Amino acid sequence: MLFRKLTKRQRRLLLLAFAALLVLILGPYIVSRVRSASRQIRVFSEATAVPAERVSTIRLLAYNIAHGRGATDDNWEGTVEEKKKRIEEIAQLIVRSEADVVVLNEVDFCSTWSGHQNQAEAIARLTGFQHRVEQRSLDFRFIYGSWKFGNVILSRYPITDAEIVEYPALSDWEKLLAGCKQGVVCKLQLSQSQQIRLVAVHLEYRSEDVRVSSAQRIVDLSKSADVPIIAAGDFNSTPSDLPNAERSATGVNAMDFIEESHQFQRCANTFATQDEMTFSTMRPTRVIDWVLAPNGWNFVDYLIVPSKLSDHRPVMATIEIPIGNQGMLER
Repeated sequence: MLFRKLTKRQRRLLLLAFAALLVLILGPYIVSRVRSASRQIRVFSEATAVPAERVSTIRLLAYNIAHGRGATDDNWEGTVEEKKKRIEEIAQLIVRSEADVVVLNEVDFCSTWSGHQNQAEAIARLTGFQHRVEQRSLDFRFIYGSWKFGNVILSRYPITDAEIVEYPALSDWEKLLAGCKQGVVCKLQLSQSQQIRLVAVHLEYRSEDVRVSSAQRIVDLSKSADVPIIAAGDFNSTPSDLPNAERSATGVNAMDFIEESHQFQRCANTFATQDEMTFSTMRPTRVIDWVLAPNGWNFVDYLIVPSKLSDHRPVMATIEIPIGNQGMLER
């Protein structure tokens, strides 16, 4: 072999060159994975006065923006300029919605396919939201590429704390090497006497078994919460009474499990037509994006927005907040 014909010095130089190349290629990746745990959550919340007046309703928008790629399922399709323009259009949609709080899924914080743009920062700037949480589900990079994305909460109300919601991984190796879908829960100060918690949800799309286990985490979180919890985002699960629902290997449906816990409730809309379905945008067949209110609360309105800026349609909901001690609301 050629390697055996080399002198001892040549072999040493060749091995050193190979080791240097390996460090150059894998070094940034290893550093990014080591640091990922400390960068899972970032809170940006400006000091603002909290009104004394009680808040009677809260308007939420839940939207999987699909990295700004549009209605396609290929993250590499389209130019960086097209994706940045689409992020601007998504921001305009949010402004028109007049939402108080926004939950966004599949938001890039620094990804090669979207031009390394922090889409959360861009949307917050364009919409005027002063409070936001960025939560990274996937976080890794190589020498010429970076993939950092996850969930975002934008709020007109101050954010007093935020923490990760850990879901089971489809694969332990995948979680170790790249990361996996996780959630974030934060507390919002609505007024001087009112607080709620909000969970940004994005569940695993490849397995109803994993979704059911993740649903258990959400239910447990609600049971242990000191204030009511609203859950919103891409659940990737359709209740069994709607078309194209799935079940786990043991016959359990994730959305059914959440509803049967009596911790949350969904809107009473029929979701019988394509106009009421959320995925996929061009040929909708399922309802997998949801805003769930605490059990016993009322939906004032609930709308699936007919937008083609993503392969998911946005969900807009206005929820009435009970008065007094209903649901442990007033502090």
